[in-house]
Amino acid sequence: MIRRLSIALLALTAAACDGAEAPDPTRPDQFAARLAVDPATGGTVQRVILPEQALVAIQRADLGDVRIYDGRGKPLSLALGGGADEERRSVTLGAMALRGAASSLTAPGAAIRIEDNGTARVITIGSAAQADEALSASLIDTRAVSDPVVGIALDVTLDDRRATTVRLSSSADLKTWEPLAERVLFSPAPGAPSLGGSVLALPGVSLKDRYLRADWDAESGASLRGVTVTTARTAPLPRAVVASHGLKLADEHHARFAVPFAAPLAALRLVQTGPDGVLPVEVYARTNAEQPWTMLAAATLRQDSAGTVIDLMQGPWREYQIVADRRSAGFSAAPKVELLLDRVELVAAFNAAPPYTLAVGAKAAAPRYLDIRELVPEALRKAGPLPVARVDVSGEKPAPIAVAPEPDSPFDLRKLALWGVLLLGTAILAFAAIRLARGNKDTTEQ
Repeated sequence: MIRRLSIALLALTAAACDGAEAPDPTRPDQFAARLAVDPATGGTVQRVILPEQALVAIQRADLGDVRIYDGRGKPLSLALGGGADEERRSVTLGAMALRGAASSLTAPGAAIRIEDNGTARVITIGSAAQADEALSASLIDTRAVSDPVVGIALDVTLDDRRATTVRLSSSADLKTWEPLAERVLFSPAPGAPSLGGSVLALPGVSLKDRYLRADWDAESGASLRGVTVTTARTAPLPRAVVASHGLKLADEHHARFAVPFAAPLAALRLVQTGPDGVLPVEVYARTNAEQPWTMLAAATLRQDSAGTVIDLMQGPWREYQIVADRRSAGFSAAPKVELLLDRVELVAAFNAAPPYTLAVGAKAAAPRYLDIRELVPEALRKAGPLPVARVDVSGEKPAPIAVAPEPDSPFDLRKLALWGVLLLGTAILAFAAIRLARGNKDTTEQ
């Protein structure tokens, strides 16, 4: 009897787990997406930048389901990352607190004057009286930064559980300012860092002979001590932007969606579609319905704006939830969502057997990447960026991605199977205990 129950337990355990993995695919037609690749002139080792059509087909978080096949159906040798040494450098710069009138930052004719004691003051040309209030802004001297800037990390103190938008601008004369970047920061607890970090990615901008100004809302209570500026020889690739449809409102304060691919989302762009005014929101995510929600970021949506970009903490998330502040009336209509993904760059060793096919999207595919140093000799890495092969997407953007979430169901088969395993295991242990007790009793009576 115990043997039969054990066999049943093993069968239920197998049913509770995922089915046996399919074999590692060996042909391009076993992948969800296939795109032609045309090598550039200038060498056999080249970079391949995945287009949006490939990114939204990825089914493995480790990017193992990406291959390039030659005309014989053989996979090429691949490595993740660029082919040239990045040679990134970082420098930390202090921030000078700005003083002046509360409205002076945006006043016509306003300029910043750096005084001998190292302080900075906003003055209004032609004005007789100059206020001396502490402003929610700082000045950073970046004139000595000569290489293109790809990132600025903020050394900032935040009030807990209050979203703060930090805006960066640059100027050569301390009078005329050009917007540079902005990011919403959110600290979930006192003294905790901002969710998702506090780095503003930049596309290789020049700050040589220029100043940097950071400002934020006065009521946020934030303060900036300094920044760390990161430079690189080559500018980073711009993020891929993918439209979506199917976001659902669970109620006025909760909107949910799920992505059908495994490439991690770098950020969301949310655009209000209803007359909802100013609406603070928080973004949560989870891997599946069996996991708890994890908070990723917070931001404030504003009516009639072009949208709010919310940078996300990276993770293997597939389901997302946007929660409107309970102090507000919430959403009158589901917001529009754009999915922002970091580009994936490969290095491929092309051979003399065209045509070449980029194949993406097979959950059973195991990673087969080489180390970049195995594929690209050191001299070639230091020589500069490799040629970029062209992936043929016919100039078309991918269709909007359907992101409607699967409804939660108490009758999930996998959950029922796991409960069955637990109950059957308990029954086997109870049956074995009864048999053992009876055996001991019979031995004692003899």
